[in-house]
Amino acid sequence: MHLHSFVLKDLFRRKTKLMVAVLGVVVAAAAIVAVITTFSVAEESFHEATNKFGANVVVRPAIESIPLVDGYSTMGSLYAGNNYIDESDIQKIYTIRDNASLSVVAPRLYGIAELEGSSVVVMGIDPEQERNLKPWWMVRGHWLTDEDTEVPEALLGSDIAVPLGLTEGSMISLSRENISIDVRVAGVIESTGDNEDGYVILPLATSQYLLSQEGKVSSLEVRALCNACPVEEMSQQIEGVLPGIEARAMSQIVQNEMAIVDHTRSSAMAVSIITLLVSTLTVASTMLASINEKMKEIGIMRAIGASDIQIVSMLFFEGALIGAVGGFIGFFVGTLASFIAAPMLVSETPDPMWNILLPVVGVCIFTGMLASLVPAKRALGIDPAEVLRSV
Repeated sequence: MHLHSFVLKDLFRRKTKLMVAVLGVVVAAAAIVAVITTFSVAEESFHEATNKFGANVVVRPAIESIPLVDGYSTMGSLYAGNNYIDESDIQKIYTIRDNASLSVVAPRLYGIAELEGSSVVVMGIDPEQERNLKPWWMVRGHWLTDEDTEVPEALLGSDIAVPLGLTEGSMISLSRENISIDVRVAGVIESTGDNEDGYVILPLATSQYLLSQEGKVSSLEVRALCNACPVEEMSQQIEGVLPGIEARAMSQIVQNEMAIVDHTRSSAMAVSIITLLVSTLTVASTMLASINEKMKEIGIMRAIGASDIQIVSMLFFEGALIGAVGGFIGFFVGTLASFIAAPMLVSETPDPMWNILLPVVGVCIFTGMLASLVPAKRALGIDPAEVLRSV
């Protein structure tokens, strides 16, 4: 009889202890699969949520500040450099090496105009890009459109709209120097507590005409999808393709994002390691108890010529079999657990990660074989002569 056949028959004879050993592996494999699956969907949900943080790279023209000094007195500073970026240069950003991490590139044009005898800040935007960058804006009315209309539209900050009693559909007149345009209010942005509460927001082309800055933008706000993406390096890459500009990474936002990801990943790894250790100890203790029960059988096998390699191979096969069965069952148990846990944590239901089935089973097989080391050492220490004397 082959040793492996002997192992199979012995396992079926010891069904209760076999179930205990397999259960230990199932728990470990299920925990690993649940953690990986839940963490994966949580990470995806996290990156979708972080898109609401706004830009994490701000691109502006590089302006040099030159202090004016008269003797020992400072009389202010003189600023030198171009105040605008050519709109035609924006596409160059998409040529950087890490362009795959770019999510939003939103141009801005700022200027001052007159509204009913008062000065207001005008901000020109690309409506589609801005909407992706600031999805938390609550607009009473409708969003701007890039489509050509007979009457240009604008979004108003609440600090402007409320005092003037302006709502969706209201008409306003904006002027700057000798240029004047009539604009229809598309909507009012509910208070955000930020600067846009006091802005008149126009489509980029309309603002360029009003401010006499055709083909120009004041700045770019870039949103990079950051799962360890090199934001600082991306800023340098942007400066490389756009000479004369300064790309500044919003490091605090990036660091907060990465801290959350790293903390979650560390917690997941800790849980995985603990469950693997518990599984290894469970399988080892069960197999060690089995060795104590089979001392006579192993002693007789050694007495009739079974080699050390055959004995160890038999135990490794038993451990691998326990690991394979437990890992396979644990994958489905862990997947089911993630279906329950993930919606409670991130309101998302994950898909089964079939790509981790074989790696998880492989890890469990390795764990089972590792757990066989102590029982194997115990089995090799059995003295055949002593066993035969006691028969």
